[in-house]
Amino acid sequence: MKRTLFERTTRLFLAMVLFVSVFGGCAAAPIQSGLPSSVQVTVLFFNDLHGHLQPFEIKAETGKQEVGGIARMATLINQIRAENEAKHVTTLVLVAGDILQGTPMSTVFRGEPDIKCLNAMGVNAVTVGNHEFDFGLENFLMLQRQANFPFLSANIVDKQSGRLLAQASLVVPLSNGLNFTIIGITTRELMTTTKPDNVATLQVLDSVAAVQQVYEEVKGAGPVLLLSHSRHQTDRAMAEVLPDLAAIIGGHDQILLSPYRTVGRVPVFQAFEKGRYLGRIDLQIETKSKQARLLAHTYIPITAQIPADPAIAAIVAEYDARLGAQFKEVIGQSRVFMDGERGHIRYEETALGNFITDIMVENTGAQIGMINSGALRSSIKEGPVTVEDVFKAMPYANELVLVNLTGAEIEQTLARSVQGAREDEDGGFLHVSGLFFDVRGRQVENIRIGAKQTPLNKAGAYQVVVPDFLASGGDGHQIFKDKPQVKTGSPLRELIVETIKQRGTIDAKVEGRIRRIADK
Repeated sequence: MKRTLFERTTRLFLAMVLFVSVFGGCAAAPIQSGLPSSVQVTVLFFNDLHGHLQPFEIKAETGKQEVGGIARMATLINQIRAENEAKHVTTLVLVAGDILQGTPMSTVFRGEPDIKCLNAMGVNAVTVGNHEFDFGLENFLMLQRQANFPFLSANIVDKQSGRLLAQASLVVPLSNGLNFTIIGITTRELMTTTKPDNVATLQVLDSVAAVQQVYEEVKGAGPVLLLSHSRHQTDRAMAEVLPDLAAIIGGHDQILLSPYRTVGRVPVFQAFEKGRYLGRIDLQIETKSKQARLLAHTYIPITAQIPADPAIAAIVAEYDARLGAQFKEVIGQSRVFMDGERGHIRYEETALGNFITDIMVENTGAQIGMINSGALRSSIKEGPVTVEDVFKAMPYANELVLVNLTGAEIEQTLARSVQGAREDEDGGFLHVSGLFFDVRGRQVENIRIGAKQTPLNKAGAYQVVVPDFLASGGDGHQIFKDKPQVKTGSPLRELIVETIKQRGTIDAKVEGRIRRIADK
């Protein structure tokens, strides 16, 4: 029997509605509202880049391996962004702090190339890290003006005015009345992990309270993600207080949280360091409930097999050329691998720590040399050593300072040095010259002075050479702060370069200066 045009059209419409309701799944559009029942968001992220715009070598089980490179990361981001645009999926690129400090390029140009690369990559937001202030507050404010993205931090305020130094949050509209909010938070260790003068006018508020306050202002409009540059323990505390967070993306500890951690219902992620991984999480957000659900997650290694994005590679090449030949100059040879790997140098004696503290003593005549392990950021490999290698190992422009301490004060200083466990990766752990001691648990024992290893005289006076960062109370070593100090005018990094040039060959080693003894 023939059907009228009206009947045929009606049946076709009903069939289409049935098809969408059955096969459309979460993307189906309710007839009543005209809005999709859910939307998807992909969040790409990394943390603790520390100036590593160029690829670098690591030791792997299979030998040397080249990893990282911001231009390779940009290629991945562009590919994922293009795939998502075709599917009408929003892509956000977030950085969980510490973009600066760790390579000659970042140090010499004070973060300028880092910001240019992040701008060209279309980064959406960066949390303020503690090392963003290593070149001073004014430099940070200049970088903030140069950035096409907001720096986020809900807890750094100006002491005098009480105003936030950066935006507390970024709100990304997804659809009518539905937002995706990113809150930034910064570690309170900011006040001890950069020179005090750099942050003298600032104050860092309690992280949990600051995030709670912003969360209360934005909740109800859609999912909230926390972009944190804090210790993992702090991230856990914030997750416990705010169980409805969509996710926490962390930094500062420089660990790979794979698999991710879950605190209550909150997944917590972190993508290691130096641009070695690009993290990805895919979220499905229900339009009606405005709640997010984690669909998928991964960490993508940045390897030599990924082609470099030409635009980003051009920026890096420009600044590399401007660095000049001075950084590529071979200044000597090392017969040994001088270990500066974070998991080692922040807990145990290494040849690198011994080599540098010996230079400090030799060039000042002090009885004892001490340097905080947080000042040493990379290993010096066996073989040819360049100026660039020294800058990577010692990115900070530290001046040597002489301080007189009593034996009792030296004992207190060493007690602070060994307070952390290996997993804490405490930058306040000290490397020493002219000093020997044992560590049992978190207690210091059997402190000896000089080549003859004479027992420490608690009432005696000793001249100690330290970097100016340590002399100002950095990394929690407050005992130096109010002591009379003599500035030597000697920049440590330059002394290291000159020492290697003069010696030609380095043969540093571990000597038992710091012995960890197991409890009986």
